[in-house]
Amino acid sequence: MDGQPPLKTFRESRWRYSQFVVLGLIVAGLVKWLSPLGWLAALGIGAAVGVAYLLFEKKRGVI
Repeated sequence: MDGQPPLKTFRESRWRYSQFVVLGLIVAGLVKWLSPLGWLAALGIGAAVGVAYLLFEKKRGVI
């Protein structure tokens, strides 16, 4: 072929955990926008949601 490595699936890529970070940031933005909480609290809630989703996916055996 042309010497390039074979394409990886999303599960094998180094970006596989980015979905949890993106979800956490979206939740943090929504919490900040919809509530009177500050950014630190909103980021903490977003991080908790991202970690909870990561643990849920690990329990399901997806990751």
